[in-house]
Amino acid sequence: MTGATGSGRWLGTRGRARRNRLGLLAALLVPVLAHANRDLRFRMEVALLAHEAHRALAGQPPPRLVARITSDLGILGFEARSYCVRAGCRMGPIAARIRVARAALRQGAMSVVWRQMRALRREFPMDFRGLLPLSTGGRRWREGRFLYSRLCATCHAAAGPGSPVPDLFALARKERPADLIVEIQAGVRGTRAIGYANPLSSREVAAIAGYLAAPHRGAGPGTPAVGH
Repeated sequence: MTGATGSGRWLGTRGRARRNRLGLLAALLVPVLAHANRDLRFRMEVALLAHEAHRALAGQPPPRLVARITSDLGILGFEARSYCVRAGCRMGPIAARIRVARAALRQGAMSVVWRQMRALRREFPMDFRGLLPLSTGGRRWREGRFLYSRLCATCHAAAGPGSPVPDLFALARKERPADLIVEIQAGVRGTRAIGYANPLSSREVAAIAGYLAAPHRGAGPGTPAVGH
């Protein structure tokens, strides 16, 4: 009995020590993961705004797009401050570019907004490792088809002329792969388009983008070609 009790105490001590080590590891990882999340969100906001400002350069931008850019500039300022607190970067130069972009937006000078966001995107680029280049065939394509049917098709398969819901396949043919990935991750504010930066892994986001960008023969709006 004494040996068993001693063994139990020893095992209990080992268990507590293991739990303590895991607790310490979790405490160390939480700030790291929080910083990684802030880093992603800030860089994603920069990339999304650069993409939206570039879209707004073509002709007269729709009022909804201008309103979205105005809102996104406010969110960018918040994300930049949160990121710089954790990363130790200087907020001043970032805030200056945001102020210039806001003033330009009020004056309708979208080209200035685009230049400011493009400069920020160059300084704080997204990490597309594991996402680019897109794979438009094989297992990744089949995974993308499954995810599209589960997450996107309910709304986007019915897209057509005059529909407020965009045809994702047509969108993927027009946009740069990097911009397509950012939109899948960030969503489109002011609409029902959900961002999948957290629920989906990088592999799954890349699978959806690769499926959308794959060649489609004889497909109607929002409709995959034969074999999709």
